[in-house]
Amino acid sequence: MKNIFKYLLVLGIAVVGFNSCVDDLNVTPKDPNSIQYFEQNGIFTKIYSTLALTGQQGPAGNGDVAGLDEGVSAFVRMIWELNEFPTDEGWWIWDGDAGLPDIRVISWTSQNPLISGIYYRLYFDISMCNHFLENATEDGDGAAQIAEVRFIRALNYYYLLDMFGSVPFAEVVSEAPKPQYTRQQLYDWLVNEFIELETLLPEQRKSDYRVDRVAAKMLLARLYLNAEVYTGTAQWQLASDKAKEVMNSQYKLHTTSGGGIYSPYQELFMGDNHKYIGGANGEGILNIYQDGVMCQSWGGARFMCSAFRDKNFNSFGISDTWSCFRTSPEFLVKWADNGNINSIKNMKGDEFSFPKQLGDDRAILYNRNSDTDTYSLKGSMQNGKFYECWSVLKYTGRYSTLPVTPSAAEIKANAGHDPDWPDTDLPFIRVAEAYMTYAEAQFRLGNAAEAKSAVKALRDRAHNTKEFEVTEEFLLDEWCREFYCEGRRRTDLVRFGRFAGPQADQYQYHWEGRGNKKSLADGGAWEPLDAKYNVFPLPQTDVITQGLTQTEGY
Repeated sequence: MKNIFKYLLVLGIAVVGFNSCVDDLNVTPKDPNSIQYFEQNGIFTKIYSTLALTGQQGPAGNGDVAGLDEGVSAFVRMIWELNEFPTDEGWWIWDGDAGLPDIRVISWTSQNPLISGIYYRLYFDISMCNHFLENATEDGDGAAQIAEVRFIRALNYYYLLDMFGSVPFAEVVSEAPKPQYTRQQLYDWLVNEFIELETLLPEQRKSDYRVDRVAAKMLLARLYLNAEVYTGTAQWQLASDKAKEVMNSQYKLHTTSGGGIYSPYQELFMGDNHKYIGGANGEGILNIYQDGVMCQSWGGARFMCSAFRDKNFNSFGISDTWSCFRTSPEFLVKWADNGNINSIKNMKGDEFSFPKQLGDDRAILYNRNSDTDTYSLKGSMQNGKFYECWSVLKYTGRYSTLPVTPSAAEIKANAGHDPDWPDTDLPFIRVAEAYMTYAEAQFRLGNAAEAKSAVKALRDRAHNTKEFEVTEEFLLDEWCREFYCEGRRRTDLVRFGRFAGPQADQYQYHWEGRGNKKSLADGGAWEPLDAKYNVFPLPQTDVITQGLTQTEGY
């Protein structure tokens, strides 16, 4: 079990009473008789912990966001679900969470509880940041804390910008009406905020789980990359310049296996990955702390490891298996030679042999149904059909020091605690994003050779020796190959014009569930999707009570 920096050893007592209902961005105690005081280190800790935890006790029991199952309300899980479920990467085969089926088939409305859930989660976090910034001092570690909290607040506002567009905005905790920023206004505020933070954040992070100024540079690059979506004006050169700064920073691609058993890419998502994403030259720019004893949540590493496995996966460092998410035929085609799915449909193997068969270490997939010994490349959209396509085994609780076929005793002993709770940290922002951002921006600027060089660095790390030419379709697929199941696919599809609206219609690209249609592998027909689905609607309750203007089309 790893150690986390000192402020994350305890939660901030002063914020235990924060209200989870933040419709008006105003935070009040759950218990009006409780005595509130400001304890800076404790609240600073709580703000970072909102990235990893869901409430005030263990994995459940006193959640931050009311009205949702606490495990579903996690920052990481909600961002992941809304950015992955409606895309071409796979199919969530369990319908237990309210609102989930409509997200999956892109037919949501302003009453969808999962959409409301991420909206209120982000504003809960913003309100806590505002409370801190109004009261914090620069004494001791205070100046760095203030800058880091400004970054976390901006990170939450970034997801509001990307997912919702025009939203209420506040930099203080107040009962006064909040102005509704346009998407352009919020984009401009974020750009200015991250530019300031480039100089205010520490040059070197205070620990592996805090941020420094490179994080601000990476978010600036991300904003500029998507600027045309957010504002109507492309900023490819700015995106390229900022991404290059990140590529030249202290953060480096993890390219050499630490234990010699697994590939560098596999090690990024294993139970001891703090050794590879942390440190002075680690790949992780923003790492979300996870620990099987100190940091338990149903929406973090437990979700990322358990949801992708069933009872047959008993040697991957996690004993609890949910059988919830599988790939799509459209996703598998991205690993096939020349897009020919027949070249991979009969492959059999395990988590660590498939990368070699597919010629790319990033293809951490599995194709085996031990119940029926059948192998399917369908996408039937049926609930419970876990074996209709291949499994994703990218995240694992297993440590990189274990052999490929460890015993049950070795698995349990490798972390020294209940294997239901993995220690796998989440590399939420990693330097590989800068390489892909630079490649896409350079391609858009007409510099194909520069784009190819950046992509090649990632493919070399994955031991992918196939020749390639950089095209728009290739770049979109390469974003998928490098970052699949990391909670960003919807954003990339929207930027490339493949998600919804007239431009997407021209490409005739669809996938399982898109517009409630079957996968191409099952003979599904094309159905255009209204452009309104490129953003999510504001919760209708807030539209009514706060006098907000609803997202166009909803």
